[in-house]
Amino acid sequence: MDPLSGAASVIAVVQVAGKVWSLCWKYYSDAQDAKPDIDRIMDYIQDLQHLFQHVQALAKGPDAAKLVASKELLERTALEFEREFKTLQKILEPGKRQGILKSFGRRLKWPLQKEDVEKIVQLLERHKTTLITAMNCDQM
Repeated sequence: MDPLSGAASVIAVVQVAGKVWSLCWKYYSDAQDAKPDIDRIMDYIQDLQHLFQHVQALAKGPDAAKLVASKELLERTALEFEREFKTLQKILEPGKRQGILKSFGRRLKWPLQKEDVEKIVQLLERHKTTLITAMNCDQM
């Protein structure tokens, strides 16, 4: 992975994570009963965005050539994050029916159950751990 392709992958993750965060915010004001789940996902997304911004700075920095052990793993993890966030984005985008209801002043219904949120967080945590482990390998 050359530094530019790695940086592009990181930028894509940060962008799609931002879109998912925005969708969560739309639900936050409407889905009163789901606020703890939405808070959890939104906080997690912000943490991941900060982590990927740090990774992006490393990938563009003068020590980018030292990222030997993690180059492939970073790119693969970024692609997995991007895929997960795009899937989550599709789930969270209000469908036609919800869009119509919203235009009539009705509240959006949060599309995820607590179990779904837990699975999403566990999956993102696993990818985050992989990313941090890869970065730590290069620091040794």
